[in-house]
Amino acid sequence: MYRLAKLCSIALFFASLALSPLGSIYKAHAADAGSLPAPQLVTDAWMFIAAYKADPETLKALLPPGLEPNPAGHIVINMYTVPDAAQTSGFGAYTLTYLTVELKDQDSYVMNSDVTYPGRYFVYYFNSSPTMREYVKKIGIPAEEGMTTTTVKDGKLTAVLTVNGQPLIEATADVGSELGNFGGGHLNYFGLMETEKDGKTVKQVVKYPIPWNGGTVEMKNPKITFNVPEDNPLNKIKPLAEAPDWAIWTKGSFVYPQYVVLGE
Repeated sequence: MYRLAKLCSIALFFASLALSPLGSIYKAHAADAGSLPAPQLVTDAWMFIAAYKADPETLKALLPPGLEPNPAGHIVINMYTVPDAAQTSGFGAYTLTYLTVELKDQDSYVMNSDVTYPGRYFVYYFNSSPTMREYVKKIGIPAEEGMTTTTVKDGKLTAVLTVNGQPLIEATADVGSELGNFGGGHLNYFGLMETEKDGKTVKQVVKYPIPWNGGTVEMKNPKITFNVPEDNPLNKIKPLAEAPDWAIWTKGSFVYPQYVVLGE
């Protein structure tokens, strides 16, 4: 009985500290890019995701030592918007287009399936949110400013990436409205982070194991068009054909996780 009373008094003591403005053991956490903790959750985002073939030699040149392009020779592009801050656990509303190189021997899994997805290495990342750009730059993702719009009208999807007032990438497709094919799994993403070690700046290959789930709608006639000036580096990874090898219009939820350092 005495022991129970003692435990209760200890619990009440800590509760009083937590509730006291002067003696709180829990510190207020400012929701800015410098202090946002990982992981971060994003829910119910509509995304146009596609894989297209690009120049194989360029793909090799974009990767750090230790990572190799998948033999399929794909760039995977994702264009999406998160219009409501309530869809995130801290990022707020944002839009994003990123482009990644598919990797060899870095597959992730799909729940209850023999299918696997190749890993993906970030090569371009155009985000409309200053908070997110600051957040991801610190963990090795090459963030730049850009605005993405996605609209569906009369069954026609149009996704556009605009950078510095110029529409650079446009994707179109015929899409349905009934959501199905629900699933989940993990996606292995990779980046290159700079950090200080023994007074020197070193580059580290980092991995972001991203859990996801969601569904898709029917899609037909996907097309991707680059309207990129000749001197823009994006031209090096433009599609070799207008139609991608595969594409989906999906509504999904996912997590920006803690990164894992793989090597220098």
